[in-house]
Amino acid sequence: MVDMSKVSWLTKVQISQETDRLLNQWAIFTGQEVKPPIPVEAITEKYLEFTLEYDNLEEILGIPDVLGATWAEEKRMVINNSLLDGVEGRITFTCGHEIGHWILHRKYLENDQPTVVCRLSTSKLRGEWQADYFSSCLLLPQEEVENAHRRAFGTPPIFIYNEKSCFGRNNPVVIDPALDTAKEIAQKVISEGNFTNVSKEAMCYRLNELGLLINLAGKSLVEQFKAIKPSINQNKI
Repeated sequence: MVDMSKVSWLTKVQISQETDRLLNQWAIFTGQEVKPPIPVEAITEKYLEFTLEYDNLEEILGIPDVLGATWAEEKRMVINNSLLDGVEGRITFTCGHEIGHWILHRKYLENDQPTVVCRLSTSKLRGEWQADYFSSCLLLPQEEVENAHRRAFGTPPIFIYNEKSCFGRNNPVVIDPALDTAKEIAQKVISEGNFTNVSKEAMCYRLNELGLLINLAGKSLVEQFKAIKPSINQNKI
């Protein structure tokens, strides 16, 4: 099994360039412009030519908290069937994460034992972070997110100063930027950009990472999503 703490350092720019390259290759392959929702499962099976399966990985591998695994020599990706529970974005993000391992870490998979196993408990290792960021960039391409944000809220970034909205959540007239309305902000961008296969959590972090949602409230965005956290440490998607 590849030690994801020992893979080479990659910058965010380098990882983003790899996702752009993959999306460009997919556009050439299909002969169509790529627009959200990004079809990661189709990319996996039709372009990368992997067999994509859903199974009980904890039972197969005999270890807990497994989300996905890739067998490089067999060109087989398996997503834990526990993710087939309808929680938004978990399947597609995990699939994008496994694609990230193949694109970014293929030389390790080919030169080492061919299996990479992704677990919640190892999500902060360097290679796991890289695969997370890859998935985020793949499912939420920067230009598409920026365009959707502009249509939803205009050009300036949104600043969050307070933990709670002055008008309360789910206000039908206006969204008051606050930590407790971050999910509503994310949902509006999701709707404008047709990002139908990503979570509000993933969109929040992507907006924050791109400087479109600036949190000055003195409390992490992570706190807003702890109750729905069993997906990979989403940089996240």
